[in-house]
Amino acid sequence: MRSIGRCLAAFGLLAGAAALAGCNTSAPESAKVAVAATPEPPAPGVIGSAIGRELDAADRETAIAAQQEAVSSGQRRSWRGAHGAYGFIEPAAEDGLGGCRGYTHKVFINGRPQQAKGQACKRPDGSYRVAS
Repeated sequence: MRSIGRCLAAFGLLAGAAALAGCNTSAPESAKVAVAATPEPPAPGVIGSAIGRELDAADRETAIAAQQEAVSSGQRRSWRGAHGAYGFIEPAAEDGLGGCRGYTHKVFINGRPQQAKGQACKRPDGSYRVAS
């Protein structure tokens, strides 16, 4: 009788192990949380070169944001920093080849104009990324 009891106990353990082996240990689809990617900051473009070296950090951020808005919209954008610098960005029309457009950024620091040209290209999602 004891051997039958042991056999049934062993069988019960094997059956339980087999049942557990088929269990899915990952969370159900409804409990999974999507992780949002951190948006990529705008590239500095021409403001990252000599034209922007005389700007303080806050004015540089303002200029970069306006530059990104201009190339994304295809419309001229003006900006004015908190410390007296100001400027404008003139984007060109998109070229037909690679979805890129040139732009001219004119910056006035202490009344002295500085100008540089750059390029922004379209990403697969339709947004533009300043390349230079």
